[in-house]
Amino acid sequence: MPSPSGWHTTSRPPQAEPDASGGRRPALLRSKAPESDTELAVRCVLDTAERASTATFIYPGIWLAVTLATHAAATWPWLVWGNALGLGLLAIVRARYARRLPELLRQHPRRAELGFNALSLLSAAYWGCLTATCIWLAPLQPLAWTMLMVTACMVAAGNTMLGFNPALRYPYPMAMLAPVVVAEMLVPLPAHLLVMALQCVFLAYLARSSQLVHQDYWEGRHARRLAEQQARELELASLTDGLTQVPNRMHFDRQLAHEWARQCRRGGHLSVLLVDLDHFKNINDSFGHPFGDTCLQAVAQALHMGCGRSTDFVARYGGEEFVVLLPDTDATGAESVAQQMLEGVRGLVLRSEALEVRVTCSIGVATVTPRHDKRATDLVQWADSALYAAKHGGRNRLALADTPSETHSRTMSS
Repeated sequence: MPSPSGWHTTSRPPQAEPDASGGRRPALLRSKAPESDTELAVRCVLDTAERASTATFIYPGIWLAVTLATHAAATWPWLVWGNALGLGLLAIVRARYARRLPELLRQHPRRAELGFNALSLLSAAYWGCLTATCIWLAPLQPLAWTMLMVTACMVAAGNTMLGFNPALRYPYPMAMLAPVVVAEMLVPLPAHLLVMALQCVFLAYLARSSQLVHQDYWEGRHARRLAEQQARELELASLTDGLTQVPNRMHFDRQLAHEWARQCRRGGHLSVLLVDLDHFKNINDSFGHPFGDTCLQAVAQALHMGCGRSTDFVARYGGEEFVVLLPDTDATGAESVAQQMLEGVRGLVLRSEALEVRVTCSIGVATVTPRHDKRATDLVQWADSALYAAKHGGRNRLALADTPSETHSRTMSS
């Protein structure tokens, strides 16, 4: 809705969160918002990186330990020291990438995820190729057998730590074992054929165990998201008036305290409108309480439509009384908003059977520049005093309060 000239000052706070019905949801919910599917995917990548970080520098360390213990460095120095350097450089690249991963995921989530997965699979394939090289160069020697056992342990550990990640669940063990299988096929000794058969059984076990890891992780994540969603809905329900579906007084008090503190820091204006329906008891007595409820719902919507910005806050204050909070709005702007709301309620046409029922309201307006030596509740009291003046001035009108920031006070009808 476009704002008429003079409604508000130029400052524009962020918009409130819209609800499913197109209204304004309370902006100060304290419960955690449930994670979206995109946020869950990002969290999965970060969890994977956190778990994988413990093994980043294990590859070069184990490689040196195995080759030095089996005296391979004396026979193939170029193989041992060259790949120790290669594994070390790859570990450094992975560690630096993992440190920047949260920032990269915020900027380009899909590209960052692909980069992380590529580095993880490259490390696995590198190690698998080293194991295959050892099998080719030293079949049935301590170096080859030791590398086979270490590779099996790494695959099992990776399956447990990374199996929840759909992008690495199967590719990671395959990247590490595929080169080994190729080397065993190229050197078809009976022992190698036996190891190949055992590896098939091992892969079947890994597939089953990774399924359990994957299921446990994602069931836990979805259960947490459901709990957060339910907590958010319960808090929202506790802050919403059940009849009119606008915020209730408890949430208004919270919002008022927040805006008061914010304007104390910024030095801006803050306005409050207290709205009370005229002769509402007579409406209830004449047409019944169900019609009175319908009347309150219609008035709440009319006040809602009278707001010029999403930061304007309408709440049911109690009974037939509503309150409107207008951040960054001076006295002139608050008066314009109150006038539009007055006309909006006045224009309502309600029907009870064949009878046409008209509704009016009175509005008290108060504006201050909040300071730390003042109280937010005083603003509501000044608006209440202005409302009292509007009622005694003939109803169906608005009145502006005398406040420390605004020295004029008058009553007007339309």
